Order: sequence, then C-alpha cells, then structure tokens
Amino acid sequence: MTGQDATLVGLQNIISGYQCGTVYKPVFLEAQAAAALAMYLRAGVTPPKTLINGTTQDTVNNIAVPSILETPEWVTPANMEKTVVHDKFVPASQICAGGFAADCTKYKIH
Repeated sequence: MTGQDATLVGLQNIISGYQCGTVYKPVFLEAQAAAALAMYLRAGVTPPKTLINGTTQDTVNNIAVPSILETPEWVTPANMEKTVVHDKFVPASQICAGGFAADCTKYKIH
C-alpha cells in the first residue's frame, strides 16, 4: 500500500511497516512558486520562461497551459528524517508519539 501527501497516519504506517511509502510535495516550494507566479499575473506581465518549467493539459479547451511543476519526493523510513521532518512538515515528536517511538529509534527519526 502507498499513500500521498505525507499525512501523520501515513508516516506512522510507513515506519511501522503497514505502508511502503508516501508522496511528499514540499508545501513551501509550491507556495513560493504560486506567489511568484501571482506577482507576474497581477502585474499583467508574462512570467519569465525560467519560472515556467512545464505544461498541464486543459482537457476542456484541449490546450497546453504553461505551468510550474514541482518534483514530488517518495518518502520511506530511510529518508523520512531528511524530508518531512527536516522541512518541519510533520514534527518527529508527532510521528514518534506513543507506540511509534521504537520505530523512530530504529530508523533514526528524531
């Protein structure tokens, strides 16, 4: 079983062996990209090509829409500390609460 969005329960399922991983998209990168894009759009200026890194298909109008695409990360016990915990997306104190403390020790999540 896998998951998406690195929820607390999903992360605890991963370290306890009930889930193999989850997709994590650093929210601060998404917010940063959205804010940058909003400034250009509000000013009525075309965003620079260095900001736009892909397209998303508009299936209603059948056109490719210029987009800012962030790269998701696959989170497992091996990189949980370096991703969601490091980014303060979910604190180790919450992941490691209660019966998950031994799993956190095993995977060096603190």
